[in-house]
Amino acid sequence: MKHTIWKKLLVSIFCCWFFFSASAFAIIHERRKDQFDKTPGLFVVPAPYAIPGIGSGLFVIGYLGNIADTTTDVFGMGFAGEGQGMFASVDELFVIPDWTYLAMTQGKMLRFGQNVYGSRGMKSEKNDFNIYVGEDFTFYNYEFVLTHFDRRIELAYGFNGGRGKFIEIKDYEGELVQKLASPVEVDFAQKHLQLKLDFTDDYGDPRNGLNVRILQDSFPSVNQGAEYDSVTFALTYYLPIPEDNTWAFHYFRSDSYVKQEGNTDLESLKTAQGYYACGGIAACEAATLKSAQNQLYANKNGSSKSLGGADRLRSYPLSRYQSAHTLFYGTELRWNFSTENTKLDYWLLQDVQQALQAVFFWEQGSVAEESAQIGEAIRSSYGSGIRLVTKSGSVYKFEMATGDEGAEMILFFEYPWIGLFGS
Repeated sequence: MKHTIWKKLLVSIFCCWFFFSASAFAIIHERRKDQFDKTPGLFVVPAPYAIPGIGSGLFVIGYLGNIADTTTDVFGMGFAGEGQGMFASVDELFVIPDWTYLAMTQGKMLRFGQNVYGSRGMKSEKNDFNIYVGEDFTFYNYEFVLTHFDRRIELAYGFNGGRGKFIEIKDYEGELVQKLASPVEVDFAQKHLQLKLDFTDDYGDPRNGLNVRILQDSFPSVNQGAEYDSVTFALTYYLPIPEDNTWAFHYFRSDSYVKQEGNTDLESLKTAQGYYACGGIAACEAATLKSAQNQLYANKNGSSKSLGGADRLRSYPLSRYQSAHTLFYGTELRWNFSTENTKLDYWLLQDVQQALQAVFFWEQGSVAEESAQIGEAIRSSYGSGIRLVTKSGSVYKFEMATGDEGAEMILFFEYPWIGLFGS
């Protein structure tokens, strides 16, 4: 494990030296604009929601960018109705201007749900899952970032966690299977260390160049779970094509390394998941058995970054595929209809348009419990969409992706392949 981690780190250090050395043949790209732009942004949108297993209601998304002539952004979301809760985040709260900033997220969901598939890996079917419904879930993320050389090098340290409890099991259609006699506790915590090397022409809207990210997550043993690290490596190359357009190529690999196995006794895991409180109901016993088996594999092998959601393998639901090892790659064409700065001054949207962009993308990915098995089963995703890129740093997007299990719609707020902190 240590060999792998340090090998990737040394490769990154070499890349850093190479690009910044006098003999780098001017490969490093000049920034197109100020990397700490203070253009203010405002976005507010209310919308209805309907979540299987949870219910319906109204949510509101709010964003304030570069508040009071600073680079600080505030983002929040609130839910009313059957799925109640809220969270808020603050980004680029500078402690030392242009050098050190903080990022923070805090939230609570009074009611939440998690899809638990029939098995980890790639073999589960589309509807082979149960919805575990929980309550009183609190979560947090705090991060300290050192940024240097016009954001070409960033080193981030942070910690995050959450706590709640599952109280019900529903089927994939949202119909009640069983109320749990004793709640199943949800509790996690982790620390992370991330190195970002960005040799593109712009940190927020790259059109030319290369960026590399290495992330190490450290998970302590919680509730008899495994103690392990996961190491994630991501590389994206941006190839400029005529008239300010970009063809992007992305490679992503994530692997878990177990320091100490957790509880691998299936009978005790079945008890913890509520199997023996099902009262003989077959659907409940089947659901809790699958959950216990998945937990056994997680306690034995750890978990790498998942596939599914807006960042990786977009035609599949969030965290659709989970295992100990993950491989993903993709490409997308970003066609900019306009790159002129245009002021946006509407009631609930205020910003400066930096680009109006059409996108066409294709992705593939695989997960496996053993590294040697990665790639034996592969899922693909492809689609298109339109994006509005703003100077304040937001990417408003509407995309449709399709794959073997149907289509998914993707909305708001970032380019893909950016987030490394998901499950």
